Amino acid sequence: MAVRYRNHVRQSSTAPRVGAALVAALVAAAPVSAARSAGDWPLNGRTFHEEHYSPLRQVNAGNARTLGLAFEFDDFVVRGRTHRGNEATPLMVDGTLYFSGPWSVVYAVDARTGALRWKHDPGVDGQWARRACCDVVNRGVAVWKGRVYVATLDGYLVALDARTGAVEWRADTFTDRVSMNYSSTGAPRIAGGNVVIGNGGAEMGARGYVSAYNLEDGRLAWRFYTVPGDPSKGPDESPDVTLARRSWSPVSRWDLGGGGTAWDSMVYDPKLNLLYIGVGNGCPHPVWSRSPGGGDNLYLSSIVAVEATSGRMRWYYQTTPGDSWDYTATQNMILADLPIRGRIRRVLMQAPKNGFFYVLDRSTGELLAADPYTTVTWATGVDLSSGRAILAPQGDFSRERKLVWPSQAGGHNWMPMAYSEATHLVYIPALEAPMIFGMGPGSHVEFRSAANNEGDDVAFPPYGPVDEAALRGQPVPTYASVLKAWDPVAARTVWQTPAMPYWGGGVLTTATGLVFQGSADGTFAAYDARSGRRLTAIETGTGIMAAPMAYEIDGTEYVAVLAGFGGAMNAIGYPPGSAAWTYQNTERLLVFKLHGRAVPKPPLVTRMEFEPPETAAGDAADVARGEQLFLSRCADCHALRGVRNGYPDLWNLPASVHAMFETIVHDGALAYAGMPSFADALSTADVRAIHAFLSADQRGLHARTPP
Repeated sequence: MAVRYRNHVRQSSTAPRVGAALVAALVAAAPVSAARSAGDWPLNGRTFHEEHYSPLRQVNAGNARTLGLAFEFDDFVVRGRTHRGNEATPLMVDGTLYFSGPWSVVYAVDARTGALRWKHDPGVDGQWARRACCDVVNRGVAVWKGRVYVATLDGYLVALDARTGAVEWRADTFTDRVSMNYSSTGAPRIAGGNVVIGNGGAEMGARGYVSAYNLEDGRLAWRFYTVPGDPSKGPDESPDVTLARRSWSPVSRWDLGGGGTAWDSMVYDPKLNLLYIGVGNGCPHPVWSRSPGGGDNLYLSSIVAVEATSGRMRWYYQTTPGDSWDYTATQNMILADLPIRGRIRRVLMQAPKNGFFYVLDRSTGELLAADPYTTVTWATGVDLSSGRAILAPQGDFSRERKLVWPSQAGGHNWMPMAYSEATHLVYIPALEAPMIFGMGPGSHVEFRSAANNEGDDVAFPPYGPVDEAALRGQPVPTYASVLKAWDPVAARTVWQTPAMPYWGGGVLTTATGLVFQGSADGTFAAYDARSGRRLTAIETGTGIMAAPMAYEIDGTEYVAVLAGFGGAMNAIGYPPGSAAWTYQNTERLLVFKLHGRAVPKPPLVTRMEFEPPETAAGDAADVARGEQLFLSRCADCHALRGVRNGYPDLWNLPASVHAMFETIVHDGALAYAGMPSFADALSTADVRAIHAFLSADQRGLHARTPP
């Protein structure tokens, strides 16, 4: 059921308009800077425009090489839980740094010394680690008028007293805790008189939505559903949902929720009173599995503008109609005023996963530019008159395996890009990699067998002889991260760093012409914003994914970044050259200043040697069955032998773990640490078969088939 629109922008005719007096009041109450002083960093990207741009001028190209450590904070371990990644950008208000870490724990530390002022642990049950697509990470907090707001992994929005950390109110943001697999890892946003949060879970089976809560008391103000619900369970919640339903097949997989979770970026324009929502992928991924008969499947992989006071849609733009490649539009959005074809336009910029850089008029949703910032083969371009991507045959993997650029990880993932008001360039942490997509006989990942890929098989490079047919006639596969300086007006790359075989983190740019970025190898680097020349590189020993920020207090400028590798990498495995191969991957807040000291390295990784089990845990039939169960239930986290990631190595277990294997896997003895019970999915006989497979493999009696 292909629904075609005359225009790529569809404005809601029934959405109420906000009066001029109300808009003026909102602007007066919420200035764009939201800062009490020029040295503060009070919002996710510093201002409501979320440029990740610092106006401070003490650190510059001439002295950046003298940057060193001012202080660090490393009290992240929560009652014995395992180390996980840090993805948040700290906020600094009135001399206090506020940030979140794994398991949704919030920290407030002295911005001068790093001394802990308070810590709030919401006590998330370890079972929620099984529901989170990409680890138990958290991308940050919101701070507003004496409160700190955080979304917890288990779906609660919590308001804390900024001085003490005491809970002021707590709201349950999940509509279904039984049949849907929701989780929350994103940073809340302030929008008018509300605090707004989305959720994750599209890979697991979920129906996406965004909820707004009153800042003062946590009452639900409105909820915007990003995809239609099961029509058998009641009428549509709003005309906006009804509009979206026309782009779905009537026999779509409503039982799986449709996906469309808004798990990361949102940005608010107080002058227009519009909240822009980045919407994620579908469930299952391929449109032919998700919505037989086709259709654009709104509002998947879209940018949706809603009025912050009512939650009604003003306009939408879909970056990837009928998305089949996990090309989310959840990547960070930046608001700016740019000269476009002879006049200044209020624009929204985004570099989503699909490989095109979009410039939209943020008042109307009009598409102004869409140009590839990386290699793209799923489409040949974007038609500016209709706004639609021009699909290429290379993107259709419904009948045969195809090498598609970008990969499922995208040309740009969640790591924030930045926009400089000094150079007028956007700095994108880009990933140059394709992936082989193909429909397989089944899936090896729990939940995903029903919800995510419904049997599709995907693979990163490098590739082997079995993949020759898919590679023929296609660009040579690479797997590398680069930092790109992109001119959004000229639509071209101005410079890019040499390719790195490991992931680069989020970006900060400054008024003095600097760009800061950390990376998986533990390097924290500063580049010249106009030329890309690397000015300094500080070795930290800890992989960095998060975006840095800058603040000034008592006349001293600081640059801060949260370090600790993980997230999706906990399942995929640490990349070559990653600091986590050498040093213990302990979470840290690193704060730098001019003429600071050297950064102390974490302890080295201790590689323990264990004796193989003396006796087999089962017979040959158990081993064979255990292998299949392992591939379907365990392999998503516990990867191939020799691949280090954030989870225990099941291929080299000590005798004590062998003795407790059933208690751990079936009964959840280590649930609090993040290893949940699988009693609902595996019988005791199943667990024993998996143990037999691992035991036989560890004793060298079985040649394991890679998943």
